[in-house]
Amino acid sequence: MIAGAILLAGAAFWLPRWWENRLYREAEAVAGVGSPILPGTLADARKKIDPGIKAEKVEAALGKASFAVRTEGTSVHDIWKYYFADGTLTVNLTDGYVARVGTQFGPPRIRKTRRP
Repeated sequence: MIAGAILLAGAAFWLPRWWENRLYREAEAVAGVGSPILPGTLADARKKIDPGIKAEKVEAALGKASFAVRTEGTSVHDIWKYYFADGTLTVNLTDGYVARVGTQFGPPRIRKTRRP
């Protein structure tokens, strides 16, 4: 009986903290915290892609994106961000094809986690 009460009290203190940390890690993933910086330069990566090519060709040329988000509705929209030491390449895709390519020169600002 006493062991059960101790176990229940321990769970009452541990479970909310565990759940909060879980949600925090998920929110960090959605925000792109800790995204990797890829080798190479922004200018070299930009030369490899153009609007109108398929997503598979972009991934073959540049590799996996540092950070990616997707929305689905009547069409599928993706935003892939490639972080390089000298800038950020943003690839906007619609239905699996590159719609726009954006560049932003300067070191990327990638947030780091605040919790261990």
